[in-house]
Amino acid sequence: MDQGTVTAAVEELRRPLRADGADLVLVRADPRTALVELRLVLDGVGCAECVLPPDRLAEVVEGVLRRDLAEEFELVLHDPRRTPDTAGP
Repeated sequence: MDQGTVTAAVEELRRPLRADGADLVLVRADPRTALVELRLVLDGVGCAECVLPPDRLAEVVEGVLRRDLAEEFELVLHDPRRTPDTAGP
């Protein structure tokens, strides 16, 4: 897993989120375990529910990463709008 490719994909995803006042942070991209961990940051967002819904956001993030990464990976997306019971990807 190429760190530069992951970083470029995350930068692409950040642009539309920043327009809503949110951000997406790369926590880690571990080539050994094929894990990509991201965190959605909603500090300063007036309407958290106005940002792309959690399930749709996970689909979009995974789609962009699958498009850009040649190998399989596991995505962990921390979204503060999810409760621990609905944590998902």
